[in-house]
Amino acid sequence: MNRTEPENSNHWGPWSAWRAQHRVAAVTSWQKMVARPGATWLTWIVLAISLALPSAILLTLDNLRETLHGLSGAPQISVLLSLESNLAAADALREDVEAWPEVAIVSVVDRARALAEFIESSGFNSLPASLARNPLPHTLLVTPAEGLGAQAVARLATRLEAEVLVAQVVVDARWLERLEQMLRLGSRWVQGLGGAMILGAILVLANTLRLAVDARREEIQVVRLMGGSDAFARRPFLYTGVWYGAGGGLMATILVWGFGLWLSGPVNALLLLYDRPTQLLWLGPQYPLALILGSACLGWLAAWWVTERFFGH
Repeated sequence: MNRTEPENSNHWGPWSAWRAQHRVAAVTSWQKMVARPGATWLTWIVLAISLALPSAILLTLDNLRETLHGLSGAPQISVLLSLESNLAAADALREDVEAWPEVAIVSVVDRARALAEFIESSGFNSLPASLARNPLPHTLLVTPAEGLGAQAVARLATRLEAEVLVAQVVVDARWLERLEQMLRLGSRWVQGLGGAMILGAILVLANTLRLAVDARREEIQVVRLMGGSDAFARRPFLYTGVWYGAGGGLMATILVWGFGLWLSGPVNALLLLYDRPTQLLWLGPQYPLALILGSACLGWLAAWWVTERFFGH
């Protein structure tokens, strides 16, 4: 009868040995961190603060940019007619302007309704009695066609100003342009701040890992005397850096989530003032993933840098 080997052999190949070494290094490095909870939590908190601040500001800018994108469609053009113009002339001009190809919608705001809305919003109920005449003109609200560029809108405003009944044309888009520039400035400021704080996080990790390497200097020397390679001796510290980084990224995610929850009320109130649907300032799936993985990579790089300097001597 032919003898057959058991299906599950005890023979270890290179791949099995490599996986076992990494598993042991990951477990032992985690156990050593858990055995020092004070230092571990302090490192995690410092990393979380360094990562959470620029991430929270970036999250806020992303939400503002998304809101601005919803508001910054074709700007509305207010066409103020002369005081001598009557409502019939305003309606006739509306029909003419609405037929232009670069115009989407035109509506008329008569002076009586404009004055009533002003009184209602300001609370000056006694104002009509003190006025000899209505000082507000009839107004056309012109919405340019979708996709019209800034130069085309400027040409449309110039064409409207050339009309006989028009006294003044106001293009209310400059505040959006200013806000866009402020958001660009904020983005660059966050990039600079984030770079500085990430550098600080790397230095904190490097210092913590350097102390860990110094504390286990004799253990490393024993491993090397017994024939262990530098990669084998370095591996636990690399996993220590990954654990430090991943824990700091997870805590940073919790901080940013709490910041978003705390800020969601005022943000929603602001959006309602702009007649926007209520939107919760919240973390998308990319934020926790980026924070945890990015922070783990920073921990690995810091550990590699520290151990490379140590083993290189």
